[in-house]
Amino acid sequence: MNARELRARRASVLEQAQQLVTAAETENRDLNQDEQTQYDDLISEAESLERRYTRLEALPATLPQGEGGNRSRQAPAHNRTRLGDSEERAVAHWVRTGDLSRELSSMAGEPDQEEQRSGVRGGVLELRLPSRYEERAVVDSTMNITTAGDGGNAVPTPLLNRIITRRGEVRLAERLGVQLVPGVGTTVGVPYESTDAEPLATTSEQSDAHANNYERDAAQLGKKSLTLVKKTKKLEITEELLDDEDANLMGFVGDRIGRGIGITHNSMLLTEVAAYGTAFKTFASASAIADGEVEDIIYHNSLAYYLDDGGSLGWVMRPPTFGVIKKISGDPRIYGDSMPNAGRTLLEYPAYFSSQAAAIAATAKSVYFGNWNYVGMREAPALRIIRDIYSVDGMVVLKYSFRTVYGVLQAGAVGYGVHPSA
Repeated sequence: MNARELRARRASVLEQAQQLVTAAETENRDLNQDEQTQYDDLISEAESLERRYTRLEALPATLPQGEGGNRSRQAPAHNRTRLGDSEERAVAHWVRTGDLSRELSSMAGEPDQEEQRSGVRGGVLELRLPSRYEERAVVDSTMNITTAGDGGNAVPTPLLNRIITRRGEVRLAERLGVQLVPGVGTTVGVPYESTDAEPLATTSEQSDAHANNYERDAAQLGKKSLTLVKKTKKLEITEELLDDEDANLMGFVGDRIGRGIGITHNSMLLTEVAAYGTAFKTFASASAIADGEVEDIIYHNSLAYYLDDGGSLGWVMRPPTFGVIKKISGDPRIYGDSMPNAGRTLLEYPAYFSSQAAAIAATAKSVYFGNWNYVGMREAPALRIIRDIYSVDGMVVLKYSFRTVYGVLQAGAVGYGVHPSA
């Protein structure tokens, strides 16, 4: 095995050891004798693999002249970009050459674990980076220098040395106060109370017969399973475009990845609420929202119990839908901002825009509202990037993925307004 294969094998062995420990801790117990023996063997194998790849990496790439009879020759390395004195340049260098520079090696992880420190496992780069923005469209194409729209416009002719990105939507989860659900593994069960609270019973003073018993009550619990869903995309870039571009292409690629993650989160959030939230209001019209209908959403019977948390209450809709509501004629107190400098509000609750909400149309769910803290979200900690130069000759393929899931934890806390079919 070469050093890279040994590293990949060590990562697999450590993952098996981690699974043993996780399974035992989930059951709130220690490892049994067989598990402890297996765990010790796995750790011993991992240590042996680490010593082997450390030895291999310590050897020089080529022997000095006169040493070693039939040694293999290796072509000198050819770096077409600087190693990177910043994280952005380090990632760009890695994409172009596959070389892991020192700056990139120290981007994430624990200092005592080399594979965690570098963020590279079996040739896969894992970046612990926040996702901020959304992407507007998917284009099934290869980035190249021949077609202007696919990359040719990034080649200097001359032009400004950056690409002006089309801004998308900011991820809604943080601003709405969606609840972050912790856990280990692909699926985590979240318990929730499935029935309404009941008043306490009236109990008379105890008699000598001891017949006046307290009424017994126990909470009725349900469980919502949150299973991480894998989201993927790949970006193909020709070697010529990587050589010729002068418009900060890699900075643009990184920003585009972030926007793609953001729009995916917003789509998953609203899809979950549309499926498992409450239909607070069916509008009278398939093409409009009438005066007084948004009040019916806020004052819906099931939602009334969840209006206590102002930090997580809010509206989500498209900008044109917000404009339609604001232009409804009537008493200014209804849809005007009664609080000065309150920002974008509707009936004194904050309103957020998302193109992932449906437009006003027949059967569409165009307005969302509720206490978003009763929606749970899980996400894996890493954005995984694979630099694959072997899929197609003359092309670098970036494959990136992440895992996340949303789940409504109390259906009465969040929901939508829906238009009729006609």
